[in-house]
Amino acid sequence: MKHLYATLFAIFLSFSAATAQEKVADKPSQEKMISKEDKAAAKAKKQADLQEAFNKAGLTSDEQQKTKTILEETGALNKTVKADSSLSADQKMERAKEKHQSKRCKT
Repeated sequence: MKHLYATLFAIFLSFSAATAQEKVADKPSQEKMISKEDKAAAKAKKQADLQEAFNKAGLTSDEQQKTKTILEETGALNKTVKADSSLSADQKMERAKEKHQSKRCKT
């Protein structure tokens, strides 16, 4: 009986060790597998939500255009900060705040 328990325990350990060695990074994630149609649908939804917000706020077409320009500029600033790999997450957040503040002071 002791041999049976020892054998079952050894088999259990070998199976658990084999499954523990599996690499999770090799499996494609759902985030990376977004299709072009999904991206286009997300972009259209974002535009519709933005237009709905403009309508709720009662903005004129000039104000809407200025807001879109500001959003694009802010997005570009944030992309440059995110692309800087020499900064830590906290430093990136501080740098983004600084750029945003300097942008606000200019306008």
